[in-house]
Amino acid sequence: EYGIKCVVDLNHTFFSPRMAPERLRLAQQVARGERVLVVFAGVGMDALQIAARTEAKEVLVIERNAIACECIRRGKLMLSRNKTAPCPGSGKGASERMRILEGDALELLPTLEEESYDRIVAPRPKEGSLDGDLGTGDAGMSFLLAMLPLLKSKGEVHWYDFAADHELPNCDRTRKTLESACQSLGLEMEIIHVARVGSIAKRQWRVCVDFRIVAKPAA
Repeated sequence: EYGIKCVVDLNHTFFSPRMAPERLRLAQQVARGERVLVVFAGVGMDALQIAARTEAKEVLVIERNAIACECIRRGKLMLSRNKTAPCPGSGKGASERMRILEGDALELLPTLEEESYDRIVAPRPKEGSLDGDLGTGDAGMSFLLAMLPLLKSKGEVHWYDFAADHELPNCDRTRKTLESACQSLGLEMEIIHVARVGSIAKRQWRVCVDFRIVAKPAA
């Protein structure tokens, strides 16, 4: 994908090549020196692209699927041998800035240092067939409450959710979930980007909402 390789186990992991332009967009948002957290990383292409194309200080990957983690490790190894990666130090430099944590995000996130990440990429998993506009899950609220304390002031989140046709283009339900999570933690936020990024079923879409933390509680 744009010169960067990943490993996919077709029996136990999911990968969509149609998300390639979105992954490239994400990488283009990352500034020099950022610490980036990628949650629900799958086979790791988001993280591999960011590591390979940017001057991020660190790219930390969290994934609970053991087979997907092995795919990430193999992808990282291939990246280390990639002499054409555009970042400083080429593939070897990129792979050295990637770190992989295997396990449940809700268990691992609280172990990380608060206010230590500039950017979080979070393509949250679907919580069964009734997730989305039918509204029987928590819409990722538990994940948001665990990850938002890790974000620095002015930090940004790329939050991937699910929406039906009738919810586009504003995605008000997703906006309300994000606003509610931030309010419960005393955070002020602003939404900076909302877009449909892929189809998951008939009249059901994967959407991305980018938002920024503009103020945190006074110490």
